[in-house]
Amino acid sequence: MEPKVCVVTVTYGNRFHLLKQVIDAVLKEGVCKVVVVDNNSEPESREKLREYERKLGNQKIKVLYLDDNYGSAGGFKRGLKEAYNDPDCEFIWLLDDDNKPMEGALKALLDFWDSLEEENKEEKVALLSYRFRKEQLAKKAIIHNKPELVLGLKNSFLGFHVKELHKKIYRYLKRSLKLEDNNVVKQESDKKFGIVPVAPYGGLFIHKNLLGKIGYPNENFYLYSDDHEWSYRITKKGGKIYLILNSKVDDIELSWHIPRNSKATAFSIISKGDPFRVYYMVRNRVYFEVNNLVDNKIIYWINILMYMLLIFFSSTKNIKLITKAVKDGYKGKLGKTDILK
Repeated sequence: MEPKVCVVTVTYGNRFHLLKQVIDAVLKEGVCKVVVVDNNSEPESREKLREYERKLGNQKIKVLYLDDNYGSAGGFKRGLKEAYNDPDCEFIWLLDDDNKPMEGALKALLDFWDSLEEENKEEKVALLSYRFRKEQLAKKAIIHNKPELVLGLKNSFLGFHVKELHKKIYRYLKRSLKLEDNNVVKQESDKKFGIVPVAPYGGLFIHKNLLGKIGYPNENFYLYSDDHEWSYRITKKGGKIYLILNSKVDDIELSWHIPRNSKATAFSIISKGDPFRVYYMVRNRVYFEVNNLVDNKIIYWINILMYMLLIFFSSTKNIKLITKAVKDGYKGKLGKTDILK
């Protein structure tokens, strides 16, 4: 009997043109149902989604129309609950509304799952499709067996650690002088899969029994790092997340924080980025770090101060906001908030 795979995805804004491509692709891949959480999207997008829902029928698609935007955590939490309670759903494949699977992506996951000899794997193992436009650090991490490339070193701040500052300067100079293409992982390897400590929602593939062990995403994160906090529960409980490189997913719209040119850096992106996004990203990451990666607060604060100094030299636009985000995250002050207060 073919395994029953449900896709869970969350959409918002005016993104039906992206969402439709994803739904069409996953149905072609052979999923049994798509659960869409409409996070209070724009009227134009919502109406198109209703029409598409009527066209596909309730056997193929289930849409949860929300009256507010509950963020990625709230959206995926509701979608996961819907899939978990659906008797026709055995496996859950999470995708963002712009994650378009390449041909054969689902088969690659199912083949790996069938070949995996892990005791109680339904409750301990997750698989992850390879988002080749974004998750190149994850690929590099498994090639070199360095999980810290994904998660960051102990006591690092937003992935920054003073003992690696010279490496960052060297890489920046190489990019600026166009001595390398920073957007390509040049190391080749025979590895087809490897273990990573955390995963984004987009591409994560689980048996629904795993939810009984790790629970649901924490809505108090609202946006950003909620996927890492949630998936890291697998690692903390002794489970494994396998990145499957031949299960490819195309990000048909790149995220705001992905560098668009060789001169962009994490410092410039955060210092000049949209305040709303910057606040939640920094606050939630700090909370995650303090509760999972920090074992020496002195070193951690040295990294914070050095990072803030580098930000200051890039731009002063978001300095106060980032300072507030750091304080709130460190104190565990989560939830949706008015960033101007």
